[in-house]
Amino acid sequence: MKRDTKYQQISEEMRSRCQSLPMGSRLPAERQLAEEFGVSVMTVRHALGVLADDGWVRRSAGSGTFVSRPTVSMGPSLTSFTQDMMRRGFTPSSTVIRAEVVTPDLDTVTRLGLRPGEMAFLVERLRYADGEPMCHEIGLFPQHLGALLQNQDLEGSLHRALSEHGVVPRSTQRSVRAVVAMNRECELLDLPINSPALEIVDVFSDALSRPIHYVRSRYRFDRYEVLTNIATPDGTHSADFDTADTVRHSDPAERKSSQHDFFGEQKEETGQPPVVSS
Repeated sequence: MKRDTKYQQISEEMRSRCQSLPMGSRLPAERQLAEEFGVSVMTVRHALGVLADDGWVRRSAGSGTFVSRPTVSMGPSLTSFTQDMMRRGFTPSSTVIRAEVVTPDLDTVTRLGLRPGEMAFLVERLRYADGEPMCHEIGLFPQHLGALLQNQDLEGSLHRALSEHGVVPRSTQRSVRAVVAMNRECELLDLPINSPALEIVDVFSDALSRPIHYVRSRYRFDRYEVLTNIATPDGTHSADFDTADTVRHSDPAERKSSQHDFFGEQKEETGQPPVVSS
């Protein structure tokens, strides 16, 4: 068997082994793996290098090789969680924690442009990649769109379900920040207490710029990143580029008003999100 084919085979076998082991598990030494596979240490080292490049292992000089997981990058295109996972070779899945009609608070009314007295449809889910928890998601829809979803499979892509009724997200207003995950979120995402999380808030709109989905997602800090292509305007030197045009600075009052009960911000004492139903 050719050497190149051999190390590729070892890489595949080691990748399967890493998928079955908990993150942080230490792998056998290179010499021990070489004896197990009947190849040279250099061939094993090459195979582990491929796994390291793909994010399946982390190599630490003097300490060994440890099981890791690939980081998922969210690019600048408008894609759903399901699309992001499938494009990277993961199998997406979801568990619905709750789905109910709720009385919207002022923040939700503003974000979704709801009419006076209009209700909202809330869907809270835990999203997985290859069976591992990746994201805790709380989304709200105008009531008339929620009615379209109530008889749909809420474990799948909600945007795909809406598109079957001609409602297609065409743009989003997105904010990204680092937060400390609440105790309940750490439990759901299988993270240590007080772990950081990547929070992404989206307000998706249709082709007529009408808001259709307000969602807050909190991703595992060790599995997700946001990738953005940034360029200066034509003929403008980067030193002349005013960051105030691109960075949104929120004041303390605004931050306080944005933390509302639907996302459980005020319920850390019990670790349970509120239930506000009609």
